[in-house]
Amino acid sequence: MTKPKKIFISPLDWGLGHTTRCIPIAQELHKQGHSITFGVNEVQKSLLTQELDFGNYTPFEGYNIQYPKGSNMAFKMLLESPKILKRIKSEHLELQTLIDKHNFDLIISDNRFGLHSKKIPCSYVTHQINIQGPKLIKKHLHKIHGKYINQFSKCWIPDSATKNNLGGELSHGNLHPNCSYINPLSRFNKKASSELEDIEYLAILSGPEPQRSEFEAIIIRELKKTKAKCVILGGKPLTNENHTIDNIEYFPHLDSKQLYKIMCRSKKVICRPGYSSIMDLSVLQKPVHFIPTPGQTEQEYLASLHGKEKGWSKQDRLDLSNDIKYRLLPEIENDKLELKFD
Repeated sequence: MTKPKKIFISPLDWGLGHTTRCIPIAQELHKQGHSITFGVNEVQKSLLTQELDFGNYTPFEGYNIQYPKGSNMAFKMLLESPKILKRIKSEHLELQTLIDKHNFDLIISDNRFGLHSKKIPCSYVTHQINIQGPKLIKKHLHKIHGKYINQFSKCWIPDSATKNNLGGELSHGNLHPNCSYINPLSRFNKKASSELEDIEYLAILSGPEPQRSEFEAIIIRELKKTKAKCVILGGKPLTNENHTIDNIEYFPHLDSKQLYKIMCRSKKVICRPGYSSIMDLSVLQKPVHFIPTPGQTEQEYLASLHGKEKGWSKQDRLDLSNDIKYRLLPEIENDKLELKFD
C-alpha cells in the first residue's frame, strides 16, 4: 500500500467546473488513505463542503476574471493578462510557503499555472492541451501553454485515450512528454433514470459574470414562452433562496444528489458546453442543447463537436420555438482513475 501523503488540491475559479471535477480526484485519493487540503475561495469552499465529508481548507485567491458583455473574448483576455500573470507569480510564491508550513507531499493544480514546485511532485490537470483560438496564434498558444505544462511533474488529461473520447482535438494530438490520460472525471457514476420525466426543460447556468447573468435573462425569457414545467439551476452556491417565476422553478444551487434527482425528472437539458458539464452528461445520458459562452472558442468548439447540426445555438439567437435538436453525448467508459504521481 502506498504510504499516506499530504496532498494540496487547488482548482481554477473560472466557473464551477474546475472545482466539481476535482471532487472525484479527491474522493479517490481519500479512499487510498491520503490527507487532502483544498486551496479555494469562499464559493469553491461552499460547493466542496456540500459534497465532501473530509478535507481541510485554506483560503487561496483565484484569478477573479470578468468575461466581456459582448463576444470579444480575445481582446478582454488580452486586457486581463497583466492581472493573470501577476496572480500566477504570486500563487507560485504562496505555494512554496504552504509546502513548508504544511509539509505537503504532492500538489494537484487544476489549470492554475503557478502551482508547481521543485520541492515535491506536482500534477497539472487540464483537458485543453491544444488551445482553440484564431489560426494565426494557435501554434503560439500551444507553445506558451506547453512551457507551463512542462514545469509540472505530470499533466493529467481527464479524457479517454481512445477514439471514443470527449475532448476531440482539445485533448488529443501533439501531447507534451509528461502528459497522460486519467479517464473522464464526473461526480456521477450512473445514468439518470427516465421513469418519471415531469420537467420539460432543465437549464443549468454557469461561468463567470456578466455572461452568467446574460444567459440567465435569455433562458428565463425563453422558458416562460414554453408554458411547460421548467427548472433553472442558477450556479450560485452561496445563495439558497429557491423561488418560482411563472412556470419556472429556480434553484440557485443543488448538490450532486439533488441534481441527480432533478436530472432523472428532466426530459431535456440546456447548458454551456463546459468540459465538466460534458463529462457529467456523458454519464447521465440526458439529451442536451448547448449554448456556448459568446467568444469562448473552447466552448464553441465543443458545442460544434458534440452538438453537430442544430444541437447548439448562439446565445443571442436561442429560440426554443425553433426546430432545435437535443443530443446524447458519447457514453465513455469511466474506469478507475489513473492517478500516477510517482
